[in-house]
Amino acid sequence: MLKARLKKLSVALSVLGLALSGTVATQGTAQAASYGWVYISYPKWLGNCPNATVTGIQGYTDYWSTNWDWGDDLVYGKVALGQRNTVIGNLFCKRPGGGYYQAVARYDVVPTRNGQTVWVGPTGWTRN
Repeated sequence: MLKARLKKLSVALSVLGLALSGTVATQGTAQAASYGWVYISYPKWLGNCPNATVTGIQGYTDYWSTNWDWGDDLVYGKVALGQRNTVIGNLFCKRPGGGYYQAVARYDVVPTRNGQTVWVGPTGWTRN
């Protein structure tokens, strides 16, 4: 009789263990990131290049980087959508008679859709 009770208890605990392991495995599953490309802009209104114009960008995200991109204040970078992405930029600021380099602080931005614009500067970041 004791052996029968122990056998029933053993079976019940095994079933309970399987049920719990299935629940834990389901809850612990991570969702894969969706990637996209966004415009990363370094505008004057966020404190970039005081008394000058942004004409060169060396930009970085967690999934992309560019050497120097010349001509305007934005680059097109790869990001994980709906997740935090680190954005860093080094800028070349052009003004009459020369120019200077400006490092932009590191920001964690959260783009939500492909083709979105993310604006970054020393005073913060925003998106459309």
